[in-house]
Amino acid sequence: MKPSFAFAERVLFFVLLALQLVPLWSVHYFLTGDGPCHLYNAKVLLDFFQGGEAKSFFSSWMFVNTALEPNWFSHATMSLLMGLGTPPFLAEKLLQTFYVLAFGLGLRFMIRQLNPNALFLSTFGLLLTYHHVFQMGFYNYSCSLAIMFWTTGYWLKHRQDWNAGRMLGLGLGFVLLYFCHPIGLLLSFLMIGSVFLAELSNQVFRKKPVMNTAQTWRYFGKNVLSLLISALPALLLFAEYIARKGLNASPRSESNRRIWVDFRELSALSIISRTERFWAIGIAILFLLMAIWGIRFKIKTRSWYFKDVFLAVFGITLLIYFFQPGGIAGAGVLAIRLQLLPYLMLLFWLATLDFPKRVQSAVLLLSSFIFLAFMCIRIPNHLKASDAAEEYSSAVSVIPDGVSVLPLSFDHNGRTPDGKQVSDRIWLFMHAGDYIGTQRQVVMLGNYEAATHNFPLIWRPERNPFERLGMDGAYLESQPPIANLLEYPQKSENATIDFVVTWCMDGNPYGNHPNVQKMQQQLEIGYDLVFTSKNGLAKVFRLKGLLR
Repeated sequence: MKPSFAFAERVLFFVLLALQLVPLWSVHYFLTGDGPCHLYNAKVLLDFFQGGEAKSFFSSWMFVNTALEPNWFSHATMSLLMGLGTPPFLAEKLLQTFYVLAFGLGLRFMIRQLNPNALFLSTFGLLLTYHHVFQMGFYNYSCSLAIMFWTTGYWLKHRQDWNAGRMLGLGLGFVLLYFCHPIGLLLSFLMIGSVFLAELSNQVFRKKPVMNTAQTWRYFGKNVLSLLISALPALLLFAEYIARKGLNASPRSESNRRIWVDFRELSALSIISRTERFWAIGIAILFLLMAIWGIRFKIKTRSWYFKDVFLAVFGITLLIYFFQPGGIAGAGVLAIRLQLLPYLMLLFWLATLDFPKRVQSAVLLLSSFIFLAFMCIRIPNHLKASDAAEEYSSAVSVIPDGVSVLPLSFDHNGRTPDGKQVSDRIWLFMHAGDYIGTQRQVVMLGNYEAATHNFPLIWRPERNPFERLGMDGAYLESQPPIANLLEYPQKSENATIDFVVTWCMDGNPYGNHPNVQKMQQQLEIGYDLVFTSKNGLAKVFRLKGLLR
């Protein structure tokens, strides 16, 4: 690339990367599906570690999970930030900012190791930053993708020259990947292993090898030993995790046709509104066109190199996506997690090619246009989501420390004051009520994390609301929700539900559904209405006889 083109591409990349932060910092809450619950648990985790009355209060409800679970990264990061005096909402925002920057810069770092002349693909790759899994609030998984770029790129950069310091750096990257999510760790192993074997095969079977046989095996033996030593701590952690959890694969609910359509349309990039679908399909088409050009070029020139192994890795991840189970080893929601991986692997293979400048210019132009279209669609929706989340969390004004709170959402999509949906693509408000718990020392009874044994905190069995609040075969997160409020004390060693916060119960989309009627009846019998938010979307009910 000529210097002028390289400079223009670099400027465009950093301008778009900076614009990626606008959705985060233009709102008070960048609302995600599970994000509020992660933030709440991070705060409770900090209270446990700081001790005192707060620890004693929370200890009667839950305890710290001492198992080395992969989901520690986001919780530990936000706990640390809050421990340093950062307000909770800002701690979450800083974690989200870390992900966005680490994803974009890490993708560019990885591509640079593959082919410095293909850096324009890192600008195109920025379109993949905001994906459905991140919008669901799966921070650990999202961060694992970003850190995977850095760890794999680090190995590519230093793979021919290892010393103790570099091995330590690689080992730390692997361990960090484990504590984010195993998929990022395994994908990094897959890429590194594939490149290593391809490079070895290229040396052994080439007509004119650079090294003789003894030198070849000595060189690659040293490299594989360095890799194994670096990876050993993460491998041991992962082995212990599998031994403890087991594989326990479960069938998926999505049909083969649904899996194919979602992949073809790149539905992972339609994150908050269905109007994003057209632009997501446009990105999938761009991938297809570049892949066709690349394969035709390879067939025409017959110029196959060891880095073309990324095309095989693309095929492997594609097979995994289409033949995935519904869940495995305690991890669920696999379809939407895995959909983006083949596209990323294809992007890395495309990065090994040298595209004509006219193709690069066209890709950059189209990428910028799609980027701006996404921003125009998403930012207004994020603003509406933030306003609604602030109204929901305004319930904190009548809730004191040291009580239990049950948030009940009757519209997971959220609603604006004029009755319109906030998001028609994702359940943004399933856990939005947990923002209340980030501003008080209270037990949030909708804390699904503590019921899974996959996160840092676990409910005490005798008080687990997900086991003791169920009613008529439904549970807290059903739509509409249902909970046996009045019988909970008898089932939980006299623990009480001190406050109930309802979201969109009046005028809910389910009308006079039996669940709605049962909840209204129980609230009338056992609770007093003490707060209604400014638009009437959130209401707070206090247990009768409490705080009189």
